[in-house]
Amino acid sequence: MEGRNKHTWTTEEDAKLIEVLLELHVSGKYGGTDNGLKPDYLKTMQQLLDLSLHNSGLKAEPHIKSRMKTWKNHFNIVHDMIYGTNTSGFGWDTDKCCVTVDAEVWDEYIKSYKGAACFRDKPFPQFDNLCKIFVKDRATDLGEDRHKNSLVDVEGLEEIVEETQQTTRVNSKRKRPPTDDT
Repeated sequence: MEGRNKHTWTTEEDAKLIEVLLELHVSGKYGGTDNGLKPDYLKTMQQLLDLSLHNSGLKAEPHIKSRMKTWKNHFNIVHDMIYGTNTSGFGWDTDKCCVTVDAEVWDEYIKSYKGAACFRDKPFPQFDNLCKIFVKDRATDLGEDRHKNSLVDVEGLEEIVEETQQTTRVNSKRKRPPTDDT
């Protein structure tokens, strides 16, 4: 596919992206729509990642947006296995960061939910942090306290947020079409 900007994420990039995502989420500056974050969060995330991952070349679109979409999809699959209404026997191993379940239950489950098959014995280390971001999108019995305690300090967040908001305001102003006032 020519022209496609494919990126393979490293463990370090994933960790930094989670830090930035959590910081934006808890800052209150970006609470709102998409994933609990306002639409211009991608630009701010790119700027913050540029500060901590020099020369990574990560762009808001397609890289960060694509990673967020993948994580949201994976989160939904794992969350449904662990906290779903018809998933008795599923659990979460906090040490291995993976779903736990008996082989028979697993085999029966993936007959109906083929998308979950890749999570058998596969670590998903972002799950606990993604719960803090995405759990409000889900009907759940989880207490809020489990998802409040991770605050990551990113230097210069206020300035970057303010700069991004100003740039967005300037870029979003539309010119009015000429009118005939004669």
